[in-house]
Amino acid sequence: MPITFLSRVRGGAERAFDADVLSWRDAVVANGGSVSLARLIVVDQFVYSEKEAGNWTLTDDYLGLWAENVPQALTSLKQRRLASAVNSPVFTADRQYAFDGSTSYIDTGFVPSTHALSMTSDSVHAEVYERSNLSGSTTSMGTNSGSGRQVRVLARNGSAATGYANCNPATFTLPTNTSLGLTQIGRSSSALTDAYGAKNGVAMTRTVDPTGISPSLPAHSLYVGGFNNQGTLSNGRACAVGFVAWGAALALGQCLSRYNAVQAWAASVGAQV
Repeated sequence: MPITFLSRVRGGAERAFDADVLSWRDAVVANGGSVSLARLIVVDQFVYSEKEAGNWTLTDDYLGLWAENVPQALTSLKQRRLASAVNSPVFTADRQYAFDGSTSYIDTGFVPSTHALSMTSDSVHAEVYERSNLSGSTTSMGTNSGSGRQVRVLARNGSAATGYANCNPATFTLPTNTSLGLTQIGRSSSALTDAYGAKNGVAMTRTVDPTGISPSLPAHSLYVGGFNNQGTLSNGRACAVGFVAWGAALALGQCLSRYNAVQAWAASVGAQV
């Protein structure tokens, strides 16, 4: 019999597993994978933390690539869409997917203009947790449909990070010269100065404002390990990624709450950096 309830303390009270977490588990099983009780508890705590912070409703989807098995890694947490691993990126259980920077990537199947429920043309957030320290002007995740319709995260190029929040790029100064951990970018309104970036939940200084805001969201799916350039992998990055998420803009406090929840998930499975 599937487990639907475990008497345990979470958030100060005994409670059932979250219904969204159970639906995700069932989707993983339907996709040929499995979810251990220990991992179910970890993911349930993450979702609980996200809902407590108000982040769940602002997020369209999440992929925990530091999963126990491939179907679990590729089944998104909220919309429960099955992503595709293309050209054999290397999966390591409880750690990451690693990409070759040339041909391998993950197609999330999420098309912002079609599947976005929280993200809008002027409220955008995307983030990636890299587990290898890599520099270079290459894209960790993203999509581009032309004319500024871009959602992309470049976690590190020297001492800077770059974000495309459905607009042309904004540049941010990294607090330390590393791509390790969670890089978050976004834009909260139609104002160019509302573009933001955060590293491990802490605001980064914006040094270049974006330009060319797009009135509509990209019509091509998000890729991980590069970006989807109107149907073709471009700007591939030889990175190792444990987690990605995307949706509407988050306030700075919510960026920090997200990082804390993500880092707790990572630490629970041994994938923290």
